[in-house]
Amino acid sequence: MPECACGCGGETKKAKFVAGHEKKMRQQLDEQVGGLPLLASLVKVTQMYAQNKLSLEGLGQLVRAIYQKD
Repeated sequence: MPECACGCGGETKKAKFVAGHEKKMRQQLDEQVGGLPLLASLVKVTQMYAQNKLSLEGLGQLVRAIYQKD
């Protein structure tokens, strides 16, 4: 059986998450990153890097800047 995508080790039948764990994971990510706007910024810069629009050095600088906005 597949494991829950949240990393809890729970088993699922067909779903990616044990019931309620998707919400739990969203809340944990929100707390770790500092809010949805910061998470959106991180996604944007990693997409830019993946599309070769940003160097690895530039990615590192932007990630640091995003976290320093707190």
